[in-house]
Amino acid sequence: MELGNLKVVKLGGSVITVKDRPRSLRRDVIQRLLRELGRYYGEREGRDRIVLVHGGGSYGHPVVKECVSRLGRIDESCFVETADSMDTLDHVLRKYAVAAGLPVVSLPPRSFCTMASGSPVCHTEALSTLLHRGLVPLAYGDVVASDRGFEVLSGDALAWHVAQKLGASEIVFVTDVDALYDRDPKVYPGARRIARAPVDEILGFLSESSSEVDVTGGMFRKLYEGRRLGLRGVKVKIVSGFVEGELYRALASDEFGGSIVWY
Repeated sequence: MELGNLKVVKLGGSVITVKDRPRSLRRDVIQRLLRELGRYYGEREGRDRIVLVHGGGSYGHPVVKECVSRLGRIDESCFVETADSMDTLDHVLRKYAVAAGLPVVSLPPRSFCTMASGSPVCHTEALSTLLHRGLVPLAYGDVVASDRGFEVLSGDALAWHVAQKLGASEIVFVTDVDALYDRDPKVYPGARRIARAPVDEILGFLSESSSEVDVTGGMFRKLYEGRRLGLRGVKVKIVSGFVEGELYRALASDEFGGSIVWY
């Protein structure tokens, strides 16, 4: 059985949490985004499949940062603490997703992914089975075992890897910026929004303004991963998580206020 039109939706950690405030939630944003996703899924049930991924935000990141600054690595106790923190965040999203009518099932990446030479190795058979049964797998940035001990598998890297393994047609990155720009719009008022462009053109813009990339959400790293993996025929959408209705519009059509990158 083919998966049909599969979309991977990645909710950024800076959208669902306040990143500089440990264990802080943007509950209203989370609920609204999941209602938009639930509306779309209800309208397209049986025709589209969705994998939902979220970042760690102010849950996973502070734990890892403290551990690495103190020890220089992630040890066993840090692994457990980070995993527990991410499970706590995931529980909140799962609860709101179910309330929004989404048939989500959480799959901790540490249970099906490892890292080897800095790259994820994920066994996605369980995700595929759930998708075939009409369910929505919910995964997230996590700590995983690796050939170096323990490492962080980011939500972005996981979204790309899942998209590649399962043959997704679209990846929707829900971020704290409203679109891609040729320069940082916070610094340059005349920055031009890039509505539609091939990935090589986008990466050219971002590499020329590399000092500003972090200000716009680390877009170069986010988009380069798909180029590195050699994905072809995938449509990537950059969507603001803070504009009501944008996620729904981006899922339902190409008419929304963000950016589309062609691979």
